[in-house]
Amino acid sequence: MAAARCRRRGARGRTGRVAAPAALAAPVAYVASASTVGAPASATARGALISVTPLDTLGRDQVVAALGTLGFDPGTVRYGVTAYRLDYATVDPQGRPTTAPGLLVLPRGGPHRLDLASDTHGTLATRDDAPSGGAGYNRLTPYLHASAGRAVAAPDYPGLGGGPGSHPYMDTRSAVTASVDMLKAARTAAGRLGRPVTRDVYATGFSQGGQVAMAVGRELSRGRDGLRLRALAPIAGPHTLSGDDPRPAVTAARNDLTAYARADSRPVAVALRRPFYRILDDLDRTPA
Repeated sequence: MAAARCRRRGARGRTGRVAAPAALAAPVAYVASASTVGAPASATARGALISVTPLDTLGRDQVVAALGTLGFDPGTVRYGVTAYRLDYATVDPQGRPTTAPGLLVLPRGGPHRLDLASDTHGTLATRDDAPSGGAGYNRLTPYLHASAGRAVAAPDYPGLGGGPGSHPYMDTRSAVTASVDMLKAARTAAGRLGRPVTRDVYATGFSQGGQVAMAVGRELSRGRDGLRLRALAPIAGPHTLSGDDPRPAVTAARNDLTAYARADSRPVAVALRRPFYRILDDLDRTPA
């Protein structure tokens, strides 16, 4: 999963043209029928699939047009895509059972049995910017990889999208457990949708997601969870939050303080006075 240099300006920044590998594509066409499938909400094992909700269906030309809005190179786009929101069981930073959402994208074509890509996103200004949240730029890299012929699992991370609780920003352990559990849920969902996936995982991510991708690659290289790391391509890291929109930097600062306070078992008010924290909370809910 090679990529050309990407440039980002804030959380909605401009991204350079990104190249997906030709190896993503496959010659045999197959189109799955979309349906809503799920498992009982009482399923609590990590990675257990709770529900699948169809979100989007795009033809090949629509994928090319969507990618063009941020300057992505459409050269490897071979298929349209179908996107689903998955809700699945995972654990929070303290190891307690919880749930999380994520985005599963399947190609509308390609081989019957697919390899699986893990695509972890960068720092967000609002929780609804997560891949399974409102339709927008954070679905574009999953669409890019799926349109070349792989199933793509894009976790929202704990506390983002429609998930419960607050997001423990830069908490590597919880991001990895949510990402690996998303891969398990994605395999289950894809099989039920008639597009079974192999054990092979190709992991990539950008900005905050680059750091998460590296940690996911390390976890998968241990040979647990029935998954096998085939390739790892982290892109950049969570280094710069400057730009025209101040919300990414403000949100990241709030997330940092919240994560550190909770990791140290202190109330958030120790790090940040409550009136200011309420202002940041309101800002986090403001549409972009």
